[in-house]
Amino acid sequence: HWTGVKAVAEEMGRRGHKVTVVIPEISVLLGPGKHYTTRTFPVPYGKQQLDELQARNAEVMKSKQLPLLEKINTRISNMRKFVDLQRATAESLLFNQELVDFLRKQNFDAVLTSPAVPTGAILAYNLSLPAVYMLRGLPCGLDSTATACPNPPSYIPRFFTNNSDRMSFRQRVLNVLVSIVEPLLCRLIYWSTEDVASRFLQRDVRVAEILRSGAIWLLRYDFSLEFPKPLMPNMVLIGGINCALKNPLTKQILENANFSLIALKTNIPPSRQIAVQSHASRMHERTQTRRPETSLIRYIVTPRKLCWGLFHGPRSKSGSVE
Repeated sequence: HWTGVKAVAEEMGRRGHKVTVVIPEISVLLGPGKHYTTRTFPVPYGKQQLDELQARNAEVMKSKQLPLLEKINTRISNMRKFVDLQRATAESLLFNQELVDFLRKQNFDAVLTSPAVPTGAILAYNLSLPAVYMLRGLPCGLDSTATACPNPPSYIPRFFTNNSDRMSFRQRVLNVLVSIVEPLLCRLIYWSTEDVASRFLQRDVRVAEILRSGAIWLLRYDFSLEFPKPLMPNMVLIGGINCALKNPLTKQILENANFSLIALKTNIPPSRQIAVQSHASRMHERTQTRRPETSLIRYIVTPRKLCWGLFHGPRSKSGSVE
């Protein structure tokens, strides 16, 4: 969530707008930027807790061999820890009266935030500022509920079903059942946030009501890679925001570039290593077809990372690249 928000904040600051980013003192990715100012607030947890939660989530995603009940139990446990962390962060920000008063006096024009963790949305609601949401999607169809967007389960697949927009009868039945359970799932995920919001706003409130006040929904995808579905007028597709802008190579580097290397430094499951190797092999085949006398590809698999390089240059008789 932060990657997309940071890109927009940096660009707005570069264009001369005053941008203030509010982040907790302890975080994994959040940090200062060149074109915006940062305000931090204390939180009652440390970086070690964040790293442990992130590691557990990664293990669950990579371990396909766990028994079903154990996997469900692990996911529920991780969800509880995430909800507790989310609640602690929300309380630390919203009940920091000095920080909230400071933000109120700045007379901002809008609040840019991710509604997946609706703390920013609650703050915008309290400050009576238009909220601009940037998201990939929300669990349990909450984005459709908040915007009153049509979301028929007959052809719009639900999260985690692995269905497409073309479903068999059995898949449609599963889709309908999941859509029936979604309100309960939303309640489990956001009950603590709703409790914090109700105490902060001093009245009973639901997350859907808060998100409903959002001015614009920036959706980080487009329909070239997404199933078709209805959208409301204030929903805008910005799929290109996920593509990081790169500085062009200098002319000197382009003239002397004989070697390209791609390295993935994080742990890679064996199944994904095979997929990457397969793709690298196809790259080699295409390169060989175009420039058989000047290209050679090699990849190396180590216990912790996979990397491969594409060499360009005249081949020697041994098959290496000079």
